[in-house]
Amino acid sequence: MIIAIPTLSLAEPILANVHEICAQRGWEIKSASLDQCGKMLLNNSVEMALTSPLGYGSGVGKVDYRVIPGPCVALQDYTNAYGIWFPDGGRGLATYTSAEPGSFATLAGRMVMAEKFDVVLADAPEGSEGDCVIGPVTGDSIPAIDLGEEWFDLIESPLPLAIWVARVDADILEVESTVALFADQRQLERHVSEMIPPTSDRMPREGKILYRWTSDVEEGLDAALHTMFYHQMLPEIPAIKLYGKD
Repeated sequence: MIIAIPTLSLAEPILANVHEICAQRGWEIKSASLDQCGKMLLNNSVEMALTSPLGYGSGVGKVDYRVIPGPCVALQDYTNAYGIWFPDGGRGLATYTSAEPGSFATLAGRMVMAEKFDVVLADAPEGSEGDCVIGPVTGDSIPAIDLGEEWFDLIESPLPLAIWVARVDADILEVESTVALFADQRQLERHVSEMIPPTSDRMPREGKILYRWTSDVEEGLDAALHTMFYHQMLPEIPAIKLYGKD
């Protein structure tokens, strides 16, 4: 069995024991970006991957996948994980740049801008900075738009970032119990509260990062797949096929 795991710090709680458990089972691990994990799954380089909704959706009409309803990563409301910045204050929005231009998180940022603010963003010309920047929050940089918050306000469901997906023809006996063993079961979610000055007259924004599969996460995945199709990022809407149920 060969699996792919992402180099994604947010996914560390659900990969806490992955190397130990895979060594016990004789499984091979490949590491790559979140969306590259999906490409490896599509190309049959691996049999199972922790990948994004885009990685799952990219297999529609090509490969029969199953989503493993277990440990995952999803943003619910304010999480300060991914955001959108406006270098010029948001005037004349038409283009964007991103350190992860083809990633699902970047696509989600573009979809939020289109759905909530009626702004369709194109790639900025090579070598230039876009009217907005979409990407992960690092250091003390504060985005103008929090992606998890805006998605939750728009969809009323969490934004799934990383889900376990397996090829239906893979040898994946006891896969649900195995991916559960990969995760730190003591951390099923992490609450996030906005840091604001003590003198502020408003309440801090709050949310949480979910590390477990729920019906709300499934609804968020379904919404993400439908929205990507609507914006022509997928050729058709993939059905959500759950391992052991479909």
